[in-house]
Amino acid sequence: MRCILITIVLTLFLGTACSGTTEDKWTKQRPKTYPVTGTVNFDGKPLEGATIVFRSSGGEPQAAVGRSNAEGAFQLRTFEDGDGAIAGEHSVSITCVETEGPPAGANLDEVDVVVKEVSLIPEKYGDLKKSGLSATVSPDKDNVFLFDLENKK
Repeated sequence: MRCILITIVLTLFLGTACSGTTEDKWTKQRPKTYPVTGTVNFDGKPLEGATIVFRSSGGEPQAAVGRSNAEGAFQLRTFEDGDGAIAGEHSVSITCVETEGPPAGANLDEVDVVVKEVSLIPEKYGDLKKSGLSATVSPDKDNVFLFDLENKK
């Protein structure tokens, strides 16, 4: 009988601990987020592989990040996949880089291993202060944004 009682207590304890319903102090204190999606185009075409960063302008800075797919579509994440960004004004930066390194199949003992990142879009878009990009995330609206970037000299 005692073994059965111990088994029941352990089952209840483990069931509660593993259910995911308990929140720690940090999770409870984090700000509320709202879903944010959008599209990034460069010179009129979808920009694949871009990293989009929304940085809140008010209060304690908080960042949300997303990456664009082949259609240029993105979804932001602050704490968990797809949770979006906090409400308010945000400065936006967008980067898209290609990494160059030794040719495929090269003997790395015989070549200088130099990895270089090359920006596929003007670098100003990657600077929160110079990008000219902003967004307002609202708790009561669809937060869908379109960023049309251009290669202006």
